[in-house]
Amino acid sequence: MLVHAIAPKRFFSQTPNDIIRHPRLNGTAVRLLQWALSLPEGTSETVQSIGEKMPEGRTAVRRARAQLEAEGYVHTRRQQHPETGRWTTQVLVSNVALTTEAEIEAAFAPAAPPVTTAAGPPGDTLPTVGEPAVQAVGTSPKGENTEENTSHPEPQAGRAAKLLHSLGEREARLRLGLAEAANLAPLAARWLAHGASELELRTALTAGLPRTVHSPVALLAHRLKAKLPAPRRAVDPAAPARPLPECAHCGDPLPPPQATGICTPCTGSTPAQPPPLTGPALARAAFRAARGPTAAPAC
Repeated sequence: MLVHAIAPKRFFSQTPNDIIRHPRLNGTAVRLLQWALSLPEGTSETVQSIGEKMPEGRTAVRRARAQLEAEGYVHTRRQQHPETGRWTTQVLVSNVALTTEAEIEAAFAPAAPPVTTAAGPPGDTLPTVGEPAVQAVGTSPKGENTEENTSHPEPQAGRAAKLLHSLGEREARLRLGLAEAANLAPLAARWLAHGASELELRTALTAGLPRTVHSPVALLAHRLKAKLPAPRRAVDPAAPARPLPECAHCGDPLPPPQATGICTPCTGSTPAQPPPLTGPALARAAFRAARGPTAAPAC
């Protein structure tokens, strides 16, 4: 079989071969998963709205979703809001199969519990790593999104997870799944907590990569631990500026670089005078004075 493929330059999504060649997922399930993963952050699409656009129909989409749930690509959980008491349902879509409770919880972790509005019953949302206050893909019992996500996850962990997941956009050898980025986020968040910038963190993780990276997770975890910088002293912008050194006699500020002692006026000394003009220099000065201030300087 000959394969002719031209890599698109824009508006494309990357799908792992494990999904495309999955022996137990039918074509509708693969397409549904690819469609959901290709949606941009903040989309108002739902799983049901995706199914209505697919020619296979609602029944086929419902069966496809059941296959994705059985294989670990779609997970659903219900939780109660600690303040309002409302129950919400979150749907997580992953490009890797999540089979253990630890993997599933780590993938859900970056998204804080959504807050439902009074407009209707809670619905499903697909949490996105590292992006607060956005609504993601999902379904509601009535087939429409009736909730607004106004939650704010931990800033450092959210920034770290987003940065790690974005590494693969410029360096294919460091491409991570959502769950993998979420698992490494606490290590990367320590860099940010120690005062490192995102540019410093990105450079430390991408510089000098080996030609072949067999495990991006292991390599990044090693670098995050081994290269962790020491905590930097935070500068409080509201703290008062350090006062200038003052003269011990009059209290006036001392000119830099003098840090202690007495200023020049208090010592009674005067600045050194330039040496008197003699010879040709004296003649040129006299000529310029005779020409007046607007005259051109003599050659």
